[in-house]
Amino acid sequence: MLSLFGAGIGRGIAIGKAYVLRNSDIEIPQFQIESNEVRGEIERLNNAIKATQQSYQELVRNLPKSAPKESAAFIEAHTLMLRDPVLVNETKKIIRAERINAEHALQTQANNLIQVFDAMEDAYLRAKQEDVQHVTNRVLRKLLGIVSHNLDQFNHEDLKGRVIIAKDLSPAETLFIKDRKVASFVTDLGSQISHTAVAARSLKLPAVVGLHGSTKYIQEDDLLIVDGMRGIIIVNPDALVLKEFKALQNRIRKREKQLFNLTRKTSKTLDGERIHLMANVETAQELKEVKRVNAGGIGLYRTEYLFMNRAQAPSEQEQFKAYKRMVTAIDKPVVIRTLDIGGDKQLTFGYPDKLSSESPLGLRAVRLCLNHVDLFKPQLRAILRASAFGKVSLMIPMVSNMDEVNQVVSLIKQTKSELKQEGIAFDSRIKIGAMIEVPAAAIMADLFAKKFDFLSIGTNDLIQYTLAIDRVDDAVNYLYDPIHPAVLQMIRQTIGACRRAGIPVSLCGEMAGNVRYTRLLLGLGLRHFSMDATYILDVKEHILGTDTQKLNYWVGKISRAETPSAARDYLTQLNKS
Repeated sequence: MLSLFGAGIGRGIAIGKAYVLRNSDIEIPQFQIESNEVRGEIERLNNAIKATQQSYQELVRNLPKSAPKESAAFIEAHTLMLRDPVLVNETKKIIRAERINAEHALQTQANNLIQVFDAMEDAYLRAKQEDVQHVTNRVLRKLLGIVSHNLDQFNHEDLKGRVIIAKDLSPAETLFIKDRKVASFVTDLGSQISHTAVAARSLKLPAVVGLHGSTKYIQEDDLLIVDGMRGIIIVNPDALVLKEFKALQNRIRKREKQLFNLTRKTSKTLDGERIHLMANVETAQELKEVKRVNAGGIGLYRTEYLFMNRAQAPSEQEQFKAYKRMVTAIDKPVVIRTLDIGGDKQLTFGYPDKLSSESPLGLRAVRLCLNHVDLFKPQLRAILRASAFGKVSLMIPMVSNMDEVNQVVSLIKQTKSELKQEGIAFDSRIKIGAMIEVPAAAIMADLFAKKFDFLSIGTNDLIQYTLAIDRVDDAVNYLYDPIHPAVLQMIRQTIGACRRAGIPVSLCGEMAGNVRYTRLLLGLGLRHFSMDATYILDVKEHILGTDTQKLNYWVGKISRAETPSAARDYLTQLNKS
């Protein structure tokens, strides 16, 4: 029995067998071979290619009916690449000419092709370099005898009850986990506020991130206990420990049933303050939980997941159908955020300036959309069209200056005008809002409050940018501090600006769903929360037991605290009051 420790996500306990991803763990050997070994090395390459082709054929045969239509096309394209002389024959030439092993020769030729694609101007063709590496990796694994898994469009294995073990999971990979009924996931990298952690919460999964060694110490099919509350992993537990954690699982389930009794209660403080609790969602499948907890609506619909894991951008019509389905399925307000791609959320079909977009300070969110109106305009049209079917609001992420705001507003007006001329219905008075997640926007909140119909504070990025901490870098996540005085000042300043302008303001970052901060946020004046639906009842319970008139003293102490430890002590006192 082995215990490992990391950062816990979620309040649950998962028990299941390990499913180990090693898609980025290929160490390619390099060595010279003798002349009489060349034929054998080429034969090894041929056998590996043949085995890879057979695995692709098996994937096609086992494709479920629910698989996206593009899956078969992806597999066929990769199969054809295995017959391409530019990859296969040139690799054999390298083996003969340089007398090197097949693995190194294959990767050498793959790198040559990747450089060719990378130099192309066309974004779609440039993105083909990822296909080359994907196919190469599959052949390399056959050559090296590596048994591993990938979370991609080719994976149709039964993952029910499994615990995913990975170095890290991209947002695209976590999207593949949806509806696969996995029990949990564990990663070496990441922090409690990375997009991977956000995904774990939205999937209602206990998880542990930042473990540093999970892929080293955990083997395929090891039995694991994942404690998302305390960040503990127990590998191959004995019978007594297993029994204790199963009992803890049952207690957690009973607690959840008790919380369900709050669904019909009005979210109101002891002194009569009405508090609005909305849900953050990514896909329509999450609406079941939104309805179960009786959320006040959708406070943040993350549309970027509609664009991920596909060969091209969704059409206007496809987006319209998705937004309409969301809006008509829940007879409550829906705030749709425009495309927030960039940082660790990337598109597989490629676009210019990808290197810039991979930086959290680069071409992402509204910056990307304004640089690629061909991507942005169809989405605006689709959202506006969906607004004819319910109470829809449109929200722009990562605004930072008024020129940017004016460009967006002008583009929305232009899109409205075009729809009107085409006789297409939409809500002409649709509310337009912005996310405050850049310090410049928080400082200028008074100006933004005059320009928009509502604002929403995105604390995940606001904290990241204010404290100069990359949210996906677990080496500095100890510095991530939601109650840092500078962060609280920006939250208070934004709330105050909206109050003066007479417009609503919500908070949709991870702080909103953490009951540790519920009373603090109420004391700062927040009355609209948006969070993952699974946390709404916990937050509601704390709201029902809070008198906002008694919060000022400790909230003031927290805001003026000189050290993080003092702030945490004051927060503890606030939650006891």
